[in-house]
Order: sequence, then C-alpha cells, then structure tokens
Amino acid sequence: MFKDAFTKLDSTQAARMAERINPHLDIKMDPATTTVMVHPLSFYPDHTLVELSRHDQYPPVTRAAVLHDKSDKITVLNWTNETIHALNKSAPIALDETNMADYVRFFFHYVRGAHGRFIIIDTVDDIDWREEPAPAGRKALGKMIDPLRIESREKDGTVVFNMCIVFKDSLFAAEAHLKPDGKISMQNEELLVEDIPVADDILGQ
Repeated sequence: MFKDAFTKLDSTQAARMAERINPHLDIKMDPATTTVMVHPLSFYPDHTLVELSRHDQYPPVTRAAVLHDKSDKITVLNWTNETIHALNKSAPIALDETNMADYVRFFFHYVRGAHGRFIIIDTVDDIDWREEPAPAGRKALGKMIDPLRIESREKDGTVVFNMCIVFKDSLFAAEAHLKPDGKISMQNEELLVEDIPVADDILGQ
C-alpha cells in the first residue's frame, strides 16, 4: 500500500507542520505527543499528504491533510468523498498507469461511510486481526484474497479494478470503477466470508 512510503518527520519538522495545519483542524495536535508522516502524491502533482497521529490517548487520534507545495493551500481530509472530489478538480488530479492503483487505495483509505471504512486487502497479512486465526483458517482466507488489479477498461475511460475488501467483520470481493476525473464507484460486491476476528476499524480492538 502507498502508506508504506510515508516519511516520518523529526521533532522540529513535526512541530512546524503541526503549527501550520492545526488552525484547520477540529482538534489541536500537540507536537509533544504527535507523530507526523508525509508522502508526496503523484496523482496530485506538487501536493503532499500529511498524517498527524496524537498518541496521548487510545486509540490514537489521527487527522490527515493534503498540502499544496507551492502555496499555503491546505485541504483537510474529513473522511468524505466530496472533499476528495473537490481536490480532484482543484489540484487537479493527474491519473496515469503508474498511479491509478495508488489513487484507488488513497480514496478508500480516506473515505469512511456511515457504517465504517472499506479496507483494501492484498494478502491475508494486511488484515488487522483482533485475534490470530488458526493456521488452517488463515490459509483458507489467503486463498480467497486477490490483490488489487486492473480487470478491464471501458470506452468512456473508466478503469475497472478487482479488489478484496474488509468491511466490519466480513471479507468481500468487489469492483472499483475509476472514472478519469477520479470519481470511484464500488460495484458487484460478493461476500466471501463473515464473522472473521478483525479489529474494530474505529477502536482498534
């Protein structure tokens, strides 16, 4: 996942970044207890993704924003697709063969529905277990999981991805239909297995 490429800022850099972003947030991120991670976004040229995680409570409080590298513009990601759609227009989005999959991962990571988040899973190791399953169960789940990949392309420029997702305590196969303007719809969901022992997406337990 693109999150593996985040860079952790040192304490001085983190304090500066928190000071810059705090006025735009609903809560203050205290630099003394906040980890700040940054990642350039190839699908938003000249923009950087920033994640701030405050560790003075459990689960940690996390906020994210996209910063324009050449201005003071800051877009706080508020877990809605409307915010990302607006960013797609203003940045603007620049999708190509090398970054479409990263954008799909970004979209699903930072959009949360009324009942939770759809978490893309590429391997069984990506699942955040509440408790480890028996080896046989883990192996069986692993055989069901296909990594995110392009399945087909449509005449209007839509790219169809196959993916596996965890939603609450269930594993699904589904399609993500990515439009050239960055809008994504999920279609053809198929329940693969339910009642798996995964950690709560909000509480981390």
